[in-house]
Amino acid sequence: MHASPPNSIRRQLTNAGDRERVALGDRSAKKNFAERLSRALAQLVADGLREAFPGILPDERGRGQESRARTARGFKKLDVNYSTPELGLGLGVSIKTLNFVDPRSSRYTKNYTRIDNELRAEAMDYHRRQPYAVLVALVFLPIDACDDGSPERKSSLAKAVEIFRFRAGREDPGDLPELFERIFLMLYETAPERLGELTCLDVCDKLPKYGRPRRNIRTLAQVLDEIVATYDQRNKPRIEWDD
Repeated sequence: MHASPPNSIRRQLTNAGDRERVALGDRSAKKNFAERLSRALAQLVADGLREAFPGILPDERGRGQESRARTARGFKKLDVNYSTPELGLGLGVSIKTLNFVDPRSSRYTKNYTRIDNELRAEAMDYHRRQPYAVLVALVFLPIDACDDGSPERKSSLAKAVEIFRFRAGREDPGDLPELFERIFLMLYETAPERLGELTCLDVCDKLPKYGRPRRNIRTLAQVLDEIVATYDQRNKPRIEWDD
């Protein structure tokens, strides 16, 4: 239902800057890298969903980045926005990135709570105004978030599961507005020879406390398929017949 993108964000990472050099820089350099990467990822996701959602923003030429959608508290910006006059907001995709370890802990967990608070506010404001809207969050982080754990300590990936699983799983328009319908963890490789290769995970699946996952792995194309299926389940429910 959409053009299948490569299972890699190498180009987006490269265009965002020299990650290794930025990692040695100050907070401003890291913030600018994250903003450039988020915009490039929004374009990638919108392009992958465009066939199923004509008019999705940003458009083919990159116009409509961080487009506005009506919430219970006025307008807010969405990374990927599919809205129509009939539906209002039909589908929103929020993109978050965590690209660098905290220098003190050498882990990725420092900003999880901040991101969770941002997601809670987004979901609540949109869903209170438009309870039928489907909201999906894609949280991108380096795959070595799997490697900082042990049998005695959960990895940064496992801590992400602990935090974000409770922000996902909204199945019905009557469910809690502060929840997202789906949240995916989008792990990317940082080694030069495999830069940007993705391992995509549903935060609600069974995942390891430490080490890299071997099961329940998706490609980017499969994540996009599941976003479309989640939207269709809300807006085009199928009836199963006995005959």
